[in-house]
Amino acid sequence: MNRAGRVGLAAAVLVVLAGCSNRNAPQAGSPHSGNVQVTAGADGVQAITITGTDKLRFAPSTFHVHPGKVEIILADTGTTPHDLTFTGKLGQSIPMTMHGQQHSIVLTVTKPGTYPFECSLHVRENMTGTMIVDPR
Repeated sequence: MNRAGRVGLAAAVLVVLAGCSNRNAPQAGSPHSGNVQVTAGADGVQAITITGTDKLRFAPSTFHVHPGKVEIILADTGTTPHDLTFTGKLGQSIPMTMHGQQHSIVLTVTKPGTYPFECSLHVRENMTGTMIVDPR
């Protein structure tokens, strides 16, 4: 690639990154949605699909499970890529997911409590959520 092409590519990347980091963007003020109770399937795994949207929010942003196996599926329904990273005790994450893709992880949670998660790409825009592990 010639110098002009590299400069053009660098400029395009900077425009995209600037759009992702604008704390004052309208979507940064969008409310969080959902408070879902997840139930176990026939295999005993509690599975939930969380969507990442162009509004820079998870839907649902809060969900409840019980101790045991939990499958979390991140589906990107917008044009903006997202990931899902548990902060604190769990330290697990779902990798960057692009438009139309899904990625998942299976966790075994043993202790009741509150487990926050975030999109590491959009945490400044408050793209966060909470998994609540309720006692049995």
